[in-house]
Amino acid sequence: MLGRKKNSKLAKPFPTDWTEGFNRILNETYKVETKQSSRFFDVYGQIFEEELLLIVSYLSDKDEYESPMTLFLSSDRDKDMNEEKIKETQKNLIDIVGLFFDEIFSDSEWNGFEPNWQEVTHKKQNCYYKISRENINLSLEASRLLGPEYDDVETDEDIH
Repeated sequence: MLGRKKNSKLAKPFPTDWTEGFNRILNETYKVETKQSSRFFDVYGQIFEEELLLIVSYLSDKDEYESPMTLFLSSDRDKDMNEEKIKETQKNLIDIVGLFFDEIFSDSEWNGFEPNWQEVTHKKQNCYYKISRENINLSLEASRLLGPEYDDVETDEDIH
């Protein structure tokens, strides 16, 4: 379960052109950093009934098992949220990704991993984030192999 909310199941992905475009922007914006570290960005997004989820992984070019850095961003979504509001939320999420990676790249000793959801406010909109070493591509592949019944299993986090 990737989403922050317990009911975050049966999502539809962000439009491919949007995630691919954002992916290009990140890799171009941080071209110096990605070249120096032999890494690249990979963007993934899901639209759930109750939340929008954006995941940005910073992965190794050379070894897919090398520890990645993955930023998860979640924003609440109203059931009647129109397309304009979704686009506004997506823009805020893009801004937040930039703020996080600007901070990360400005400190060569950065080690601010936060595996639990934390709240952040940007442009008067509350969002939630966590930063982990999870390789989102491997997690998605595991979920695909395990099938939809795996998503129904309660985790310790669901119980608390």
